[in-house]
Amino acid sequence: MGRVALVTDNSSGISEELAAQLGILMVPVDVIVDGVVLSEGASIDVAQAVRDGVKVTTSRSTPEAFARAFESLSIDGYEHAVVVTLSSKLSGTFDSAQVASQTSPISVSVCDSLSVGLGLGFPVINAARAAQTGASISQVLEIVEVGITSSQVFFYVNSLEYLKRGGRISATGAFLGTALSVKPIMAVVNGEVVLKEKVRTQAKALAELVRLAVDCAREYQPALIGLQYFGDRTLADQCALKISETMPGTELLISEVSPVIGVHAGPGLVGIIVSRSV
Repeated sequence: MGRVALVTDNSSGISEELAAQLGILMVPVDVIVDGVVLSEGASIDVAQAVRDGVKVTTSRSTPEAFARAFESLSIDGYEHAVVVTLSSKLSGTFDSAQVASQTSPISVSVCDSLSVGLGLGFPVINAARAAQTGASISQVLEIVEVGITSSQVFFYVNSLEYLKRGGRISATGAFLGTALSVKPIMAVVNGEVVLKEKVRTQAKALAELVRLAVDCAREYQPALIGLQYFGDRTLADQCALKISETMPGTELLISEVSPVIGVHAGPGLVGIIVSRSV
């Protein structure tokens, strides 16, 4: 069957520790702060930089970075690589992986998660666990597919301005949200960011965010639930407490979203991701 490796980009919400434990190879999506590419392990507070008005942008993972990853896996004795990337509708990372796969020394399957954050992270985690137990390439790909089709991403943002600025929603959508003075709840649908609901207060927005996640989790049982934030963890902890009260014993993964995602959603982001556990 051959050994199977999982490869993803660093927008996936998977910590370096968990990636090392599961043998997941992470390819960087660059964050550029005031014209300088943020080096790995840099201590800069990207959320604060965004608040301060510093120009922060992102750049897709390059074909060269994926090519280096495939070469290292070949040297380590892997015969197959399954790559799961950030939504192709939000980034060119999927295209870069496909380009690199054409000259890879090992077999490569590139999967478009059509999602963000732990929406692609959870399928990778499930598939990596299976790969470690000797799952075949077809079994690993099936697990990835189930994870992709079942992952639901809901998030709250303080303002739609950052999403508009990065081209992730239309100027009209951002204007409507601002003009009505609403608190927007967003979702990722078929790889794109959409405005799902509008409420009047932050408290109502967070309560609705939790309701949406709990409804999905009950449908999926057992489910994986992740909470992600950018800058301030307080609101994510509040949501986690409400979920725990509603579904006692549920294991929650709480992490700060990658700056790659955070700079496009803005400080104050709170996301809840639900995926089917396998």
